[in-house]
Amino acid sequence: MNDFKVDILAFGAHPDDVECAAAGVLLKHIALGKKVAIIDMTQGEMGTYGTKEIRYQETLKASKILGLSFREQLYMPDGGLENTEENKQKIIRVIRKYQPEIILSNAVEDRHPDHAMAAKIVNDASFVSGLIKKVTTYDNLVQEPWRPKVIYNYIQDYFIKPDFVIDISNEMDKKMEAIKAFNSQFVAPKNNGPSGILGLLNQIKSTNSILGRQINAAYAEGFTVNRYIGVENFFNLY
Repeated sequence: MNDFKVDILAFGAHPDDVECAAAGVLLKHIALGKKVAIIDMTQGEMGTYGTKEIRYQETLKASKILGLSFREQLYMPDGGLENTEENKQKIIRVIRKYQPEIILSNAVEDRHPDHAMAAKIVNDASFVSGLIKKVTTYDNLVQEPWRPKVIYNYIQDYFIKPDFVIDISNEMDKKMEAIKAFNSQFVAPKNNGPSGILGLLNQIKSTNSILGRQINAAYAEGFTVNRYIGVENFFNLY
């Protein structure tokens, strides 16, 4: 039995990426009894505000608000993510460790170059993770191959047309609480103009509101897919 197995494994290039883009759906599924883990690929050490030490403490607070089962840091270089064999190996190890059914990952295209690169690394590593002849170890034990059923990419700064959206109306307030747990990023800074921190918080709520309107919900989070979504019949659609 794998004590680490989760239902959803969410990757973020930086601490707070997942909170900003997908905290609502994580809260919704945790409430349904699903186990969720977040993997932060970098420490966010290149960010204008705060330090990596402060941001680590903030991830602990945000994780508690969300009710995560696990959270892990991979210590890749912030601002310099590359699709290297070393980085893919790190991703493969955590995929095989947590054996998720679903993976969430960064936007496939975005303002910060780390975001699209993170999406590419996770996608490539997820495929290789299922190959029997790809050998990795954890705690000196050879890991079993594992490939998630699906990968969904969340939407971040660029407004990408989603392939599907999920109602997070009931989770929106707690999502904002989790985001604001990153005090150094979203509360302490004084640059609160349209392009500043307040502008970003307003953008998150506005984007979630726009996506929600299309399904008659107050708020929703959107995702893109790299394969068709299949349903059994019309009545299973929202």
